[in-house]
Amino acid sequence: MPEDLIEESAVPTEQVASEPITPAPASDSDEFARAVQEMSAEEFERATRTVRKGQLVRGVVVHVDEKGVLVDIGTKSEGIIPLSELTRLPNQPPEEVVQEGQEVDVVVLKPETEEGQIILSKKRADYEVAWTRLEEARDSSETIDGVVTERVKGGLMVDVGVRGFVPASHVGTSRVPLPDSALEKYVGQTVPLKVLEVDRQHRKVVLSNKQAEMERREREREEAFARIQEGQVIEGKVRRIVDYGAFIDVGGVDGLLHISEMSWKRVKHPSDVLREGERVRVQVLRVDPASRKISLGMKQLIPDPWLDVEKQYQVGQVVTGTVARLAPFGAIVDLPGDLEATIPLSEISTRRVRSAAEVLQAGQQVEAMVLQISPAEHRMVLSLRRLQRQREEQEHQQLMERYSSSSTSSRGFTIGEVVGRQFGLETEEGEPASNTEEDEQTPSP
Repeated sequence: MPEDLIEESAVPTEQVASEPITPAPASDSDEFARAVQEMSAEEFERATRTVRKGQLVRGVVVHVDEKGVLVDIGTKSEGIIPLSELTRLPNQPPEEVVQEGQEVDVVVLKPETEEGQIILSKKRADYEVAWTRLEEARDSSETIDGVVTERVKGGLMVDVGVRGFVPASHVGTSRVPLPDSALEKYVGQTVPLKVLEVDRQHRKVVLSNKQAEMERREREREEAFARIQEGQVIEGKVRRIVDYGAFIDVGGVDGLLHISEMSWKRVKHPSDVLREGERVRVQVLRVDPASRKISLGMKQLIPDPWLDVEKQYQVGQVVTGTVARLAPFGAIVDLPGDLEATIPLSEISTRRVRSAAEVLQAGQQVEAMVLQISPAEHRMVLSLRRLQRQREEQEHQQLMERYSSSSTSSRGFTIGEVVGRQFGLETEEGEPASNTEEDEQTPSP
């Protein structure tokens, strides 16, 4: 290379080092790249995340006031729920619907307004979530709760996030559909429900309260049979009274309290002892999980009066009682000490009678003789006839004793005189009183 060219191109080292170096101006893309590098992964995701109209997203409430609700949905700016899109209930204050820090599902109405705001709707999100929840409940046979809003012809309308229908045949646990008038009491109540049918396209939901109630009862029944043991003393509620006893709810399962187990005395009808809705203490006598039956007793909780009956009563003793009731075989008499005895028809009177009603009536107080006591059989037999015979014999014996005593006196007496004296027919001088009418009719000798 020519030397003159070398000299022209060469630059002294000192000159290069002394002149300042001016960097080229940075472009906007370089600044964005540097800013992106300085962001965390969370900040980058928030800055780049977008939402579309109709999208269902979840966010966190950051502020609540009378203008609306501010929600963080993970975008560069928070979304706003107008009051009109917060709830389906009119005039409900926003603070009663959501609170700061609460997670909520919302639907995007407008991805971004001219002011850069995202408009959201909780009301529409609740609606969509409700349909999804109903479909899941139908598929899994889950029990959900619904509020009965009104009675309509043939059933009930309920609020389960959307409007649903419960046919009358699926209300309660009755085997027959309830009449419309009986459905009125359910309005305003929260009831358990099973989803029978969901048609989102036609906005149709059919539910069953009966299936939910039956499932609940079966679950409580299983728990009750696992919990209840023979000999256990528990408290229950009288649910239903029938002629032969009463059904007692003992915590999810009904046990039968038979009329014979209510008292040591005979009970004419269970309603004489119990009232529906009353709470009572009972003892578990038998538990049969196979047949799902529980037998209960009440009289076992009080002392058995028949254990000491022979200390209070003996054969031949005269007792006083009250006729409790009449029966074809005789009469039942209540005795002191919470006992009762039987007077057979043959022991009611010295004369032959066909019915106890010929001699006795319910509520009448009577004296009778004890003929038989059988503590093991809880049985005592009384007799009016034998007590009457005994008293007649005693009177006759007393009469004979008086006659015998009188015959030893200085003056003799006839049996007629003794009898007359017994019945007050003797005169002051000791002579028998005469019958005036007979004297007048009988001519003088």
